[in-house]
Amino acid sequence: MSLAPVAMPITNGTTFHNKYRWVRPIGRGSFGEVWLAQDQAVNHEYAVKILNAGIGIDQRLQEAQVGHAFTHNNLVRVHQADVATDGKVVIAMDYLSDGAITTLANPAGFLPLPIAIRSMIDVLQGLEHLHINKFFHNDVKPQNILRGPQGEAKLADYGIVGVSPTGAPVMPSSWYVLHAAPETAAGNGIEARTDIFQSGLTMFRLLTGLGSLEAKFTSLGRVAYEAALAGGTLISRRDFPPFIPNSICRAVLSAIEPDPAKRFQSALAMRRALEKLSFAGHWTVDATGQLIGSDARHSFRFEHLAASGRHAAFAAFKTNRQSGRETRISQFTQKNLTNAEACKLELAFFKSVVEGNFT
Repeated sequence: MSLAPVAMPITNGTTFHNKYRWVRPIGRGSFGEVWLAQDQAVNHEYAVKILNAGIGIDQRLQEAQVGHAFTHNNLVRVHQADVATDGKVVIAMDYLSDGAITTLANPAGFLPLPIAIRSMIDVLQGLEHLHINKFFHNDVKPQNILRGPQGEAKLADYGIVGVSPTGAPVMPSSWYVLHAAPETAAGNGIEARTDIFQSGLTMFRLLTGLGSLEAKFTSLGRVAYEAALAGGTLISRRDFPPFIPNSICRAVLSAIEPDPAKRFQSALAMRRALEKLSFAGHWTVDATGQLIGSDARHSFRFEHLAASGRHAAFAAFKTNRQSGRETRISQFTQKNLTNAEACKLELAFFKSVVEGNFT
């Protein structure tokens, strides 16, 4: 099907072949643009991706064909695609007004633990469906995880997906350098376990800060960054905030094992590992940059006074959400400490809020 050329630049209110009325831009990249558009034929809003010419039409249409092939709660659906006579490919997808889960990041750039875990479980369910059908997503990253109407996470963007009739590794058209598994960077293609690797790095960023990997990449440069990933030295327990439970850290580190045989062997295995974990509370950062703890009934804060000798102090507080009453937690309030002792008490407080262990 050949349609009239898209008049570029697109502006609000213009139409494409009397079909889509462009409402406003919602994304832009090297691929082209994404617009919120009104399909005038069926009176429905879509997110419409306009792919630039430069690679073959069949290759660009593959994204639409993959996205249209599945109806799954954790995969963004592609509804239709058109080819304009100027070579542009226009793809109409689900429009999700809440955008990417990156919008849920706090001022420190990370997501609260329950949201990060729930989002990754959803993403892994979407990957399970793709892998069963012999597709490898190859672009799992925070920006490609959108928020559905019930708060569910939906994996988007099938632009560099790999198709493998046998499930064996295949060579991708390209890859996202920041998340590339060592075997991909070495030229050995992509498979289900490279999606697991990308999921591990994605979860790391959700838990530690969306910009955490970019900072390492900028500091090291591409060659040293890829060497550190391949050597298993780029990320360790020390890179996680102290309030992230060890069990979560182990799950992430397992997913990003340089040796594919030592990773989770499937999206299902990683999902089940995360589903087994349950925590009473979590920590986040408020608008002032202060760490705030939370559980079902209380919010938590602390005061840490650093000083030389035995003049350091630590005090912990909890506020009942229903009554608004704040009380001091004597179990975690002490004076006349060394700085090391105060830091140790702080770590114990973090852990107790997450695990719900108060005497």
